[in-house]
Amino acid sequence: MEPQVIHLDIAKIPLTDFMKALGQEHPVAADGDLRIYNSPYDSSAKGAMVINIRTNLWRDTKSGANGGIYDLAYELTGCANKSELNRYIAGEMNALQKKQTPKPEEKPPKPKRKMRL
Repeated sequence: MEPQVIHLDIAKIPLTDFMKALGQEHPVAADGDLRIYNSPYDSSAKGAMVINIRTNLWRDTKSGANGGIYDLAYELTGCANKSELNRYIAGEMNALQKKQTPKPEEKPPKPKRKMRL
């Protein structure tokens, strides 16, 4: 099995797209350039995460954690290895892309030839 090469500039992925990949299609609230989501790494649902879509940075209102996409992936995985974070982010985005890609429609079978007499 050959390794899969993914051409993806992870630093340029919009955090809102990454949140979609994590299962949060829409923000809980929006205010100008700010989008508010439930914190994906806080199971108590008390944490709120604010994403600034202009700067592509996030901040957790409860814990004070903040940063870019790598910081968010670190909060989700607990792993600080950049190649592991790249693999995690790329895997999540690949799964989102597969969901959004329309499946080719199956063509109905061709009618069988009829015999003339």
